[in-house]
Amino acid sequence: MNKNILASENPFTLQFSYIPPQYITRKALINDIIGDLDRDIPTFRCHFLTGVRGAGKSVLMAEISNIIREKKDWITVDIPDPTANILEALARGLCRQPGLRALFIEAKLDISILGINLSVKKPDFVASNEYDAVDMMLKALGKFKKRVLVTIDEVTYNSQIGSFSHALSAYARAGYELYVIMTGLKENIKAIKNDKSLTFLYRAKEHELEPLNISSIINTYGRVLGVDAETAEELARLTKGYSFAFQVVGYIYWNALCKQNKVEVKDLLSEFDQYLAEFAYDKIWSELAPTERKVVSALASTVDGKVSEIREILEMESGKFSVYRERLIDKGIVDGKEYGYLKLKLPRFAEYALLQR
Repeated sequence: MNKNILASENPFTLQFSYIPPQYITRKALINDIIGDLDRDIPTFRCHFLTGVRGAGKSVLMAEISNIIREKKDWITVDIPDPTANILEALARGLCRQPGLRALFIEAKLDISILGINLSVKKPDFVASNEYDAVDMMLKALGKFKKRVLVTIDEVTYNSQIGSFSHALSAYARAGYELYVIMTGLKENIKAIKNDKSLTFLYRAKEHELEPLNISSIINTYGRVLGVDAETAEELARLTKGYSFAFQVVGYIYWNALCKQNKVEVKDLLSEFDQYLAEFAYDKIWSELAPTERKVVSALASTVDGKVSEIREILEMESGKFSVYRERLIDKGIVDGKEYGYLKLKLPRFAEYALLQR
């Protein structure tokens, strides 16, 4: 066993939705979003973060939220359940903020209608519903030049998102400083933005997460795992820049080093495949339509992903194939940038797909 490291000190993790000890920040995108929010008149009041499962959407949103939280005159509220009453959750979240409760009492707001213990004698304003409660709170916060950032993870197109969007439009017209960051799968964000009646969200800025920078992954593996440049690059290439794979490779390599001084990358593939399947690919595969799965399997069975060969395997005419091609591109599973060819974007997803047939 390598006595220099311990498995209990592994700086990589398989957990989702929080900032891991070792991760690669997306500085350019973070600076872009925070720079917009910090403007006197932001270009966008809402930002969508999209990408395949495991791309790092939740981590990126958490990082932005943490940075904003430290800024003067900013308040951040995380909505834990996007399928529940979002406005009520926002009102409760604002009441839990240190110092805001006293501010609302000073403003003589009564929102006890929501079951929140915030009532005053002879109130100037009494909320009759959650919309009014948030409206009164935002108006009071505006007098103190406070801005509010709301974060919502894994949104889908549902009635609660619709109601929230209409409320956001009304609050924007009133001049309230309310901003939103949401994460979601690309097809779910697309469904939301396709409803042009949801004006606030229809005009939101969408950011699709690109793969992590391979050079940054190489540098991180070399520094943290203490491997030579050649091994660090071999490990990094294995991830294809997929955020979750970056954590998995680091995690299993670290654990392997606890047992032996020399680790061969090829010996990690079985465990790598197992973690990818269990924590990401099984879910991704289950969300594909039957014909989408057939297209992926056919692509996986080709040498270079030539479209004509894939269509020949499927016996599918061009028009029909184009529909599924675009769906898989939208879902972040395939890359169709090279004319006449498709490539699987996720590491060892070809091997996974071929096992599902």
